[in-house]
Amino acid sequence: MNNRPPSKHTLAKAWLATASLLFAAYGQANPALPGGLASVNRQDHTAFSQPSANMPIQRRLDFSVGNSFFRSPWVPAPSSTDARDGLGPLFNSNACQNCHLQDGRGKPPAANEDPVSLLLRISIPNNNNPKHGVQAEPTYGTQLHNRAILGVAPPARLRISYQEIPTSLSDGTIISLRQPKLHISDLAYGPLAPSTQFSLRLAPAMIGLGLLAAISEHSLTQQEDPNDKNKDGISGRGNRVWDINQQRLSLGRFGWKAGQPSLAQQNASAFAHDMGIANSLVQPNCPQAEQAKACREAPNGGALELAPPLAEQVNFYSANLAVPKARPLDASVQTEGAALFNQLKCSACHTPRFITGTADDKPGTSDKPGT
Repeated sequence: MNNRPPSKHTLAKAWLATASLLFAAYGQANPALPGGLASVNRQDHTAFSQPSANMPIQRRLDFSVGNSFFRSPWVPAPSSTDARDGLGPLFNSNACQNCHLQDGRGKPPAANEDPVSLLLRISIPNNNNPKHGVQAEPTYGTQLHNRAILGVAPPARLRISYQEIPTSLSDGTIISLRQPKLHISDLAYGPLAPSTQFSLRLAPAMIGLGLLAAISEHSLTQQEDPNDKNKDGISGRGNRVWDINQQRLSLGRFGWKAGQPSLAQQNASAFAHDMGIANSLVQPNCPQAEQAKACREAPNGGALELAPPLAEQVNFYSANLAVPKARPLDASVQTEGAALFNQLKCSACHTPRFITGTADDKPGTSDKPGT
């Protein structure tokens, strides 16, 4: 089966990647502080797991509780661990940390290895309903799971192989790039629709998300240029997606294709779709097939397996994972890298610098310059 490549024009320039908050380039206030005053001085294996430097000390307990629910595995219901039961019936992983390793990006699977940090989004061509950012595949929904609790058949077996593609650089150096190839087998609930579209998603790093959430909508929409009026060859535009809380279209900010309008909805979607954990915003689904009876009748951990207070603490944790300070490098190397960044016009998409908006309830991420 062929993967559908992501559209070049889906995301606005401002948030094509959280890398805009992380990478050093010209135009920033302080290259050493890519997260502004929220940046932390940590370079070891825990560098992506630190609280923002300017987070109020009174909120450290909330951060730690959120961290606990991010790291610890969920189990099927019923269980004596009732605060963490309700896994599945279908899932990709049983803990956030399994995909976002040490709060960083996931690990691509080796050839023919069972994927852990990688999931497969599926859809069919959109029916133009504004509430549907994607149109669900009729049987399997929007995500093809490869795991299930005991007594329920996993929907599919997913494997990746790689094709090596030799590539010549401008100086004549030959390098090899790997192109992933998706293999789907053992579909448990019938065939996929012929028009099914596929998108592999590797778990991204978690740092800087609170800063991204704090950038004003005006600052982001100012970056839009759908008709390429400035003739730079980039026609970036914002992705308008359905906001469950506000019941309207809102500007997308989170996910590989800016498919979620808020960090709360991004997290709720991940809990429901990646782990099968029901919450106040998103409910997990079973395949729409007669043979999915065991899935539909599987025990659960209650209507809200992720209680709202716990969801808030996970949201707080993920909003306050700090961006590390830039590593000290040779100044000439930094200067050359920044020059290449601008020469290649990377900044046409990856805006080098933003100042976050003002939020009275979030002083740690308000009015902070970041890159």
